[in-house]
Amino acid sequence: MAAPYSLDLRRKVVQACKRHRHSQRAIAEFFGVSLSFVEGLLRRVRRSGELVPPRRCPGPQARIDPMDCLRLERWLQEQPDLTLAELAERLQSEGGPAVSTPTLCRTLQRLGLRRKKRPYTPPSGTQRRYIRHAVNISKTLPGLPPHG
Repeated sequence: MAAPYSLDLRRKVVQACKRHRHSQRAIAEFFGVSLSFVEGLLRRVRRSGELVPPRRCPGPQARIDPMDCLRLERWLQEQPDLTLAELAERLQSEGGPAVSTPTLCRTLQRLGLRRKKRPYTPPSGTQRRYIRHAVNISKTLPGLPPHG
């Protein structure tokens, strides 16, 4: 993407057009810009008096405010194994906004906090069994009972 034209160039184009000595096409050729740039610039100056277009906002404002962020940090310090769903439910129950788990996840990432997607699952009580697969290990290692 090309860089925007400087404010100084914009001023000079507008000043040249206000003198009415040359056509807009001639001014565009002289300054090395397109005719549509000159036309749009003059239209913007007539309507708003501004040389530069207003900045566009990237999207909707965040639903979780800084106070809610502090609450989330405190809750995760007290109980680090809270899931995203539990955090969202707790936030809403304490007067905060109703947010989805992806929104909450993005907020935690922005804050640099760890995130937990699933509830904690305790380890299984079943003992792990080691099974000899595919190769008969008893032939390769003496002293082991035969596989069967």
